[in-house]
Amino acid sequence: MNIFYLCCLLLPVSLNGVQLNRLKMSTDRANTIFKNNYYLSKNSYNALIEKIDNHQIKTVYFSPKLDEALSEKVEQNGDVYDDYSVTQISPVVVQSIVDESVKNKVETVFLQSPQPSIVEQGFSQVFGFVNSFIFPFLFLSLLVNIFRSFQGNNIGGGNGLGGGPGGPNGIFSQKNTMNKDTEVLKKLNISLNSFAGSPEIFEECVEVVSYLKNSTLYKNAGAEIPRGILLDGPPGTGKTLLAKAIASEAEANFISIAASEFVEVFVGVGALKIRNLFQNARNNKPCIIFIDEIDAVGRQRGAGINMANDEREQTLNQLLAEMDGFADNEGILIIAATNRKDVLDSALLRPGRFDRLITVPLPDRESRKKILSVYSKNKQISENINMNLVSELTNGFSGAQLKNLLNEAAIFAAREGNTIISEKNIFNAIDKLIVGIVKKNDTRDYNVKRRVAIHEIGHAFLASKYNEYFDLKKVTIESTYSGAGGYTIFNEHQNITEGGLYTKDLLFKRLVITMGGKAAENIYYGEDFVSLGANQDLKQANSLAQRMVGNFGMGKNLETFYNDNVDNDRNPFLGRSMAMGDKYSDATKESFDSEVLTLVDNAYLESKKILSENRETLTILIEQLLKDTYLTGTEFNNMILMREYFD
Repeated sequence: MNIFYLCCLLLPVSLNGVQLNRLKMSTDRANTIFKNNYYLSKNSYNALIEKIDNHQIKTVYFSPKLDEALSEKVEQNGDVYDDYSVTQISPVVVQSIVDESVKNKVETVFLQSPQPSIVEQGFSQVFGFVNSFIFPFLFLSLLVNIFRSFQGNNIGGGNGLGGGPGGPNGIFSQKNTMNKDTEVLKKLNISLNSFAGSPEIFEECVEVVSYLKNSTLYKNAGAEIPRGILLDGPPGTGKTLLAKAIASEAEANFISIAASEFVEVFVGVGALKIRNLFQNARNNKPCIIFIDEIDAVGRQRGAGINMANDEREQTLNQLLAEMDGFADNEGILIIAATNRKDVLDSALLRPGRFDRLITVPLPDRESRKKILSVYSKNKQISENINMNLVSELTNGFSGAQLKNLLNEAAIFAAREGNTIISEKNIFNAIDKLIVGIVKKNDTRDYNVKRRVAIHEIGHAFLASKYNEYFDLKKVTIESTYSGAGGYTIFNEHQNITEGGLYTKDLLFKRLVITMGGKAAENIYYGEDFVSLGANQDLKQANSLAQRMVGNFGMGKNLETFYNDNVDNDRNPFLGRSMAMGDKYSDATKESFDSEVLTLVDNAYLESKKILSENRETLTILIEQLLKDTYLTGTEFNNMILMREYFD
């Protein structure tokens, strides 16, 4: 290939009859046409060869890159036509075009790239000098300044003297890093009335506001204003909303910052931000500092694997000193929020730093009803919606999830072209949030649907049988994009969920319901033809059995045993656990595993026994579910009552 390109470059020299002086005018014009795309038309390669053979072309000009050929028409009456045509070519076919042109006595000219002007050459030389000498010099100067700033930080210490990162001229000075962190909000357009959760939490927050607005009254009574308030609770329960509402109601300045913004790569910057944050608050009294997700810097010290005193711990030490140190914090209230209070350092939780702990729980049924009422104010809700039923079905939902529920319901209504949210829209939204998006086009064959119906009827029948504990809401064979071929929705009665005192009998019957799907498949298809549809059921059943034996003392031989390894969130401190080693003997582990397996096995046997005794009723329910796709809890229970009545 290289030899071929060399031959192409030598062609203009070896061709006879090409007079460069005579062609200079045409060559300049051809260069201009190539550069500015002034050609009138395009030719194909075959059309170019045909014109050369028919002597319709006088000269062929090749572009410098040999990727275009410009054809000039022949002379007529001593004049050359200004009509030019361009052909897109490949360098490979240049030789064939030249051979055909020589054969038909057509001149070929290989154009060279135009030479730059004197001004362009001078500018290129100047830019080359700047690029070679000036830019490297400026880059080296920047590196030296950065190095000196780090040296100044080491000399000046934590205060960043001598132009270090924290100093007035440092690259991480207060002017550059603290503007966002310490932005003071003078007025927040929010109030405590925006919070519709637990009334007890509301009263706690009102009391905090009264502290800030009537401090003299409390001082006369000998009471001190709390220095810090820690809001603890699951995500989405309104902790940030409460902090903003307290600041707004108290008519105090408000500084909000996320704890993760304190953690920096450079040593000392996090502590510097803490100091500047509190200094800004002291300059804007009365002021409320809100630190969101404080567990980012407040985790227990010395809990890591290497037990290192890293930058995060330095930041925590500075926070502890600022909250309860020698500085005057009168008129400053610190509010922090977290959903991981269990990982916080004990020094941070002591009185004097966080005097008051407010736990913001998931809303109960009445609170959920109020929250739904608040979020439905800007929406058109049908009057026929039973909000009591909706609040029951949303057990375990946070305030944020309830807001999202109504938003999804509004989207369902908009899809139907309606502006009023119906009860069906809300129920569809609940199903979407709990089990995922339901497939509209079900392409499964009858045998697959029948197996799913058998599985789900097994769950639903047992939930209906234990109606003293559970309330069946819905059973369906609708397939979802989350992987579920069908699902059954049931929950405990309200008095059980609100009391929270679950018995061993109730939990065992929940195990029986969980194993009902696998048991039903076993009855109808045999042990060797049970599908993997019970995968999640087995996972849930074994997890519940582990909690019953390991945490609730519901084992047969391990009635007084508590297992830290199966606690709610497990142990969050890996390093400390590794250092302590395993605290349970092999005999205890073996007994624990044996009792868990026995619980699940007994629940499975109980499921098969009950379903086998009611197989005729199950068959009728299965056929009805296949026909209707889904059955409500009321419809399901009525069918069982009708069957018992006729029997």
